[in-house]
Order: sequence, then C-alpha cells, then structure tokens
Amino acid sequence: MLIKKRLVISNILMIAIPSIVALLIVFVSLAAIWIPSVQRNNIGVRDLEDFERTGTFMLTQVEGKLQETAAAGRDPKISDVSAALRQVTGYTVRVASPTGELWTWGDAPDAEALKLEDAADQLNGDGIISNGSHAVATRNVVTKAGDYRVYIYGSEIKIRTWPAKNTVKWSLIFIFIMFIIGIIVANKFLTRFVFQRIRSALDLLASGVRQIRDGNLKIKLTYDGKDEFAPICEDFNDMARRLEESVTLIQKQEQNRKELLAGISHDLRSPLTSIKAYAEGLEDGIATTPELQAKYVRMIQTKADEMEHMISNLFTFSKMDLEEYPSYPEKMDLGAHLELFIRNEGEAYKNKGLILHREMIEHDSLIWADPFQIRNIIANIADNSVKYKVNETGNLYISCQTQEAMVALILVDDGPGVNESSLERLFDVFYRSDAARSNPHKGSGLGLAIVKKMVQQMGGTIEAENADDGGLRIIMKFPKYGG
Repeated sequence: MLIKKRLVISNILMIAIPSIVALLIVFVSLAAIWIPSVQRNNIGVRDLEDFERTGTFMLTQVEGKLQETAAAGRDPKISDVSAALRQVTGYTVRVASPTGELWTWGDAPDAEALKLEDAADQLNGDGIISNGSHAVATRNVVTKAGDYRVYIYGSEIKIRTWPAKNTVKWSLIFIFIMFIIGIIVANKFLTRFVFQRIRSALDLLASGVRQIRDGNLKIKLTYDGKDEFAPICEDFNDMARRLEESVTLIQKQEQNRKELLAGISHDLRSPLTSIKAYAEGLEDGIATTPELQAKYVRMIQTKADEMEHMISNLFTFSKMDLEEYPSYPEKMDLGAHLELFIRNEGEAYKNKGLILHREMIEHDSLIWADPFQIRNIIANIADNSVKYKVNETGNLYISCQTQEAMVALILVDDGPGVNESSLERLFDVFYRSDAARSNPHKGSGLGLAIVKKMVQQMGGTIEAENADDGGLRIIMKFPKYGG
C-alpha cells in the first residue's frame, strides 16, 4: 500500500475511531437511562422537580380511578389503584376513604413523612410540601360516593435513588475521557500503521548507505513493499551499480595510465639508446668509411622515425581519450570504401609482404562515419598483420556484411593468432600478446587501442577472436545509416 494512502486512511481513522467510541458510549449511556425509565424498576423519584411531575401524575391516576369506581356505583378496591400506578416505582401512596378507612400502597411512611402529612392536613388543600429530604403531595378528591384524600410520599429522595441527572453528567465525563483515550490509542496504532513501514524502509536505506561508505559497492537492497520507497530502493541499487562501474573504470584507467607510462618509458628508451649509440659511434670515429657512416646516419633516421610515429600515435590516442580528436562523419558506403582501399593500397601492402583479399563485400552498406578514420582503422589492422605475420607473405581477408540494423566490417589474417586469455586485453593501451617488450620494432602497442577508440567514437563496437583456421579475426559493427 502506498504511504500516501496509509496517511489518508490514518487521518480518517484518527477521527473515526474516537467518534465511534464516543457514539457507542453515548448509546450505552442513553440505554442505561432509557431502559430503566421504561421498566420503572431502577430509577424513581429523584428530586423535588421530578417528584412534582410524578406526584401530579400519580394523583391524577388515583383520582381518575376513584371517579370511575364512584360513577360505576361501587367502592374502589386496592387493585383499581394498583393497576393505575403499576408503571411508577419509588413512591408510597395512601388514600383516606369517606368512611375513615386508610389504604396504603408501597412502603409505610416513616416519621418524617408522617410529620409532613400532618402539616398538609392542617393546610387542608391540594399541593406539595417538602422539608428537603422528604416530600408529600396531597389532593382532595370529591366523588359521588364521598370525599377522598390522597397522599403521595417521596421519602429520602436524594439518598435512596440514583439521580438521572448524575447519570448524564458522569456519562458525559466518561465520554470525554474515553474520547481522549480513543485518540491516544488510535494515534499509537496509526503511528505504528504508517511509520513502521517508513522506519523499516529508512533503516534499510541507512544500512545500504553504510555499506557503500565502508566500500561495499556490490550491495543490493531487497525491498518487498510496493509503496514510494520501492523506486527509491531501485534507484539506490542503480546508483550502487554505477558507482561500482565508475570505481572499476577509474581503477582500470589508473592501471592503463601506469601501463602507458611504463610503455612510453620502455618504447622510447630503445630507439633513444640506439640513436645515442650510433651518434657516439660517429663521434668516436668508429664508422671509418663513408659507407659505414651513411649506415649509422640511416639508422639514426630510422630510430627517429620510429619515435616520431610512436609520439604521433600517442598524441592521437590522447586526443581521442579526451574526446578532442576531430571527426567529420558523413553518409558513406562502407563496401565501396573497402573496394577503394584494396585497389589503392593493395600494391603497397603486397610489397610489405601482405596480400589484401576481397571477400564478400556488400555495396549499399551505408553507415554514418568519418571516411578518414575508417581508412586509418583498416590501415592500423593491416599494419598489425604485417608486423605479426608468420610467413614471408601474409594474407588479410576483408569482408563487409549487413546484419539487421548493423553493418559488420570483418578482417581476418593468417598470423599466429592470440592466446584466449589475451583476447580481452588486445585493445588495451601498450598491450602486446607477446608479453616480452623486447620487440618494440613490432609496434608501440597503441595501434589497436586507437582502432577501438575510433570505432567507439563512431558509435560502433569491436571484438577479436581467433579464426577457425588460425590467425586473428577482428569484427567491427557500425549502426546502419537510417536503420
């Protein structure tokens, strides 16, 4: 459940629960008052005001029965009066008949009630007389059968009965207290209902943050909820993954930087040492003949050319690594460009001992690329095949195929191939599969690294694998133009 929904439900229940509790208490309190008032067995005369209403009602009922029996020409019976008063409790009724007979319903009046009765008789009228704790209502009833005097007694009215007003008062106090308790209980329950989920999610996130702080970038949060924290935990996992990738990349770049420095130091030292040796030979007069002197000069020039080529490649790689190498992409037919390269450069590579073979080359294989960089890519791979050929004459097979939304450029030579463990690092800076750097004349180790940078700059991918019949196969894929 979403936390937003939990909050809405919490707000509703925060009002609803105490209100329901209060309504239940009100219902119970009203029932406690109403039921006894109907049954007339618990609550009777309460105070003078209630006694006046009840006494008047009782006097009227008794008078009615006396008039009814007199009109019927018979004497009233106790049962007649009892029937009229059966719904009223908490009283004493006495009736004095014309013959002086005294009828009593209820408990016998005590001394205090009798004193009030004497006082009422002296007044000889209708009404109510009270001394605070006792009350007497009297009425003279004149019938055809004679005159009757009726007495209604309310004895110890404040002590022996439970006041309904007190019931209401204490009920209201109880309702208020229970309402407050309901709010407190509802608040605790709803706080647990809403914030326990929030707390558990925050604890999970805090634990993940501590794991990352301690260097554990492989941390992955598992959150089963489907609320607002679910995407946050997913983003956290994505962040941890990207941090791990970034750290791995930084470590790899640091390793590459160290290898780059080591490679530069090694590969520049060899030609510099040769140049220094030949220069000292010329200076010391070791080359005594013009032919030998010319040879020394040529060797110095050759080593200087090697250094210039190495520095040029290093400059190119650095520019591409900084994404500052100029690129001028355009729509081009890769198949037609390969045909042109083989036609223009085939003879030159043949003289170097490498024959370029045209394999399956599809035309109309359009890509968005820089033609100059495509030429450099093919030339770098061809130069690499020349350096590592095992026979006097090597072969390089060039093909171009359209594969769905990609165009594949495939170059396969018949050289020695590469160890499987070295394939993944073949495009790293200054990496040579022959591990021993005693052969810097075979290249600086930058050629294939530059090729990879160029391919990636044009949105392509590159991979290397050993050919089935020996040799190395390099596969490059470029996005098809308009695909």
